[in-house]
Parts: sequence; C-alpha cells; structure tokens
Amino acid sequence: MTDLSGKSMSELIALHNELASKLRVNPVTEFKNLKAARTAVTELENKMNQAVETTETTDAGAAAVEGVTKHVLKGDDAQKYNSSGKRGPNQGVGSFAKELIVAGLSNADVLTKVMTKFPNAKTSKGCIAFYRTALSKAGKETGPTPEQLRKQAEELIAKAASVETAQKAAAEALAADEAAKAEALADAAATKTTSEQAFDAAVAA
Repeated sequence: MTDLSGKSMSELIALHNELASKLRVNPVTEFKNLKAARTAVTELENKMNQAVETTETTDAGAAAVEGVTKHVLKGDDAQKYNSSGKRGPNQGVGSFAKELIVAGLSNADVLTKVMTKFPNAKTSKGCIAFYRTALSKAGKETGPTPEQLRKQAEELIAKAASVETAQKAAAEALAADEAAKAEALADAAATKTTSEQAFDAAVAA
C-alpha cells in the first residue's frame, strides 16, 4: 500500500486519477480535504489489488473479478472487467503476465505476449507496470534472462571490436606517418651528401 501521509493534495489527485484510469472510474479535480483524498486513493488501491488477485484464479475467480468491478462500474461497462472466456484452461491474464515478468521480459514484450494469448483482454501498459510493482514488493522479480545477458555480452563484444579496429587503424596511420617522415629525412640527408660531394669535387678540381 502506498504511503500517502506525506503527499500533497495535487499528488493525491494525480495518484487517484492514475488508478481511476486503470479501473475505468471517472477522474476527479478536487477533494474536500486531504483526509478525503487519502481515503479515496486507498479505496481504489484496494479495488485494484482485489482485481489483480482475482485475475490469477480459474473460472471460479472470474466471478470474483466481476463482483469487484461492479462496485466501481455500472451497466454494460462492468462487462469490460469480466475475464470469463479470456483465459487459458488453467491460467489467467495476471498469472501469465507475472510469469513473463519473472522471466525477465520488458513491459512492452509482456504486453505483446499477453494480447497475443488473450486477444480480448483489456490489459494495458499500466496493468503490466502494476504487476511488476507487485512482484517487486513481493521480492519475486528476477534480473535479465540468460538470453538478454547473452545479447548484452554480444553488444559489448561488438563495441570492443569496433574500438580495437579504430585503435589499430590509428596506430597504422601513425606508423605510416612516422615512416614517411623518416623517408623524407633520409632523402634530405642523401641530397645533402650528394651536394657536399659535388662541392668537394669542384674544390679539388
């Protein structure tokens, strides 16, 4: 549960409206006082937690989800949160999403796979973020997968190879420049020697 004691009215309204958007509840622009704002936010957090927990059950849990959402929604809108027919034979949207998060997938990848498996689900980026936060608080979220680590290693190796190639090219260019300078000095020395020999011959004659 979020610590609301130190939050301002504007922060509480923003938090309330963020939760409201996930639960399809109308946003607010003001509260009578801070206590009323904290109460409203707490109620929405409780409803969100209940919805998350119930999405992880089998068909029996689907009825509980519908019961929770009916406290928030009325009429046809309540059907939006009825997950019957959207789950696999033994797994719900929430359980599937959390497995993918624990496996190390990003929020975008998790959402893509969830919508592929449950095309009629109303899962959003906010839902996936909520699942990740819940797992993080429970200490169940893991780090990158072996595949992700291998990819990172390959990228680092490629960068190292690129740097090494650049350094090698720079060293070769420097060596070529030094060789050119040495050759120029040798030519100058040879020219000077020839001139001196010609002068000596002229003097001797």
